[in-house]
Amino acid sequence: MPDRAIFNRKYTSFTPAGTQVWLVNGVGVTTTFPTTQTFTAGQNLIQGQVVYVSGTSVFSATALSGVPAAQYEAIGITSASAGVSSGVAVILDDVAVLGSANITAESTLVPGEYYYLSKYSGQVTRYSTASGVISASGASQYQALVGIGTALSTTELEVEIDQPVVIYG
Repeated sequence: MPDRAIFNRKYTSFTPAGTQVWLVNGVGVTTTFPTTQTFTAGQNLIQGQVVYVSGTSVFSATALSGVPAAQYEAIGITSASAGVSSGVAVILDDVAVLGSANITAESTLVPGEYYYLSKYSGQVTRYSTASGVISASGASQYQALVGIGTALSTTELEVEIDQPVVIYG
């Protein structure tokens, strides 16, 4: 597996004596890295929702223009529904299952397509000129372009969250 950056930790791969390990932020070594982490739900969340973290709680992320920067700093996708103040597992770097409620302007994912954080709270969208999704001419509707991952099937997304690129501030 290549080098990874997961939730503010950089994992650098190397293989001493034939065993692959990762150097964590340049100070520790691990043979595995976390793909899921449990947080407290700061609001009611549905399974497959893109979230950001504030303190120890997670909230629905959005790339909508005019929101505070923290709201487009996505960290992962919920693996189950959760009520406010309850624990919720968040997939940081693995395969997440998404349904139509998590995808802007479409009912399923398109395999092989790359998805971004939508302006609609907690949803993903692919690059398109269709109404309500990211377009070069509609940049003022988006504050940031945040890569979320690649669709493996019509319901599975390989989560690989990129750093936000601010479009309009």
